[in-house]
Amino acid sequence: MNIMIVTNSAYLPHARLMLGSLFRHHPGIKINVFLPYEELTEQELTELSEFCGFFGEELYPLYVGDEFKRRVRSRNGIGVDTYYRILGIDLLPKDVERILYLDADMVIRKDLTELYRTDFKGTMFVVCEDIFGKINGFHEANKRRLSIPKEYSYFNAGVMLFNLTALHRESAAETMLSHIYRDFERYEYNDQDVMNELYYNQLTWAGWDEYNCPPAWYYLNKNASNRGELAFADYEEIRRAERDPEGFMREYINITRQIYDNAKIIHYLGDTKPWSTTRKKAAVYDIFDEAYYQEQAQVGYLPGS
Repeated sequence: MNIMIVTNSAYLPHARLMLGSLFRHHPGIKINVFLPYEELTEQELTELSEFCGFFGEELYPLYVGDEFKRRVRSRNGIGVDTYYRILGIDLLPKDVERILYLDADMVIRKDLTELYRTDFKGTMFVVCEDIFGKINGFHEANKRRLSIPKEYSYFNAGVMLFNLTALHRESAAETMLSHIYRDFERYEYNDQDVMNELYYNQLTWAGWDEYNCPPAWYYLNKNASNRGELAFADYEEIRRAERDPEGFMREYINITRQIYDNAKIIHYLGDTKPWSTTRKKAAVYDIFDEAYYQEQAQVGYLPGS
């Protein structure tokens, strides 16, 4: 299994925790970890390599150079390091045909082999819909900002299976970089925006509820469920619940715990991170933080200590 991650010095403890959770849930599967990087020190790379080696896995650092960082600035507090997953495309060994990218701020809870083997069906990426954006009311705004047609969706780039054969054939990294260098001020969510804008119609979808599940309240629409559909309350509907809780609960059922229990990946995106010192208190975090602290105990490493 080929995995790509991106991290900087500040995020190394969380990258280790994520990788530890990945390794533990894939016994007997050889995992190659490819790491496009710019600012990590030799000591940090050595320590991360030894950490992977403890589990019998290999780390392959890919130095991206410093030119990119001189030409592009971060937006919305999202570091330019996230762009390195694009730079990494052309740095990977040519015999690597697919690779699974995973954000560092997540916990792997179950086997990902089925996702890794997904048929691309001729598309560029396997991705998950941005459910966090839908629930919090900025999904459609992202689509409008990037001129994505109504019939298509917007994905979260925290989990992506790259079809490297197709990406190389289409010189996709070069195409994405040309847009970034020209328009990076327009991309609020860095490379996530670029990939959504360019490839919204070249995607194969995997279930966010399994593979890219963020901490949130999940209220299932009862009528949609009776029709066999999976529809959740969005931002406006949840706001209505504050005014009419009884009416809201006649239409929706809270299945947050079921969603959590079923998820193979918990993604602590945005302001949901358990280690954050500024995160606001919320009862929903009592559910989703369980995965983080359970993995922390299993890996035996306390981030930030």
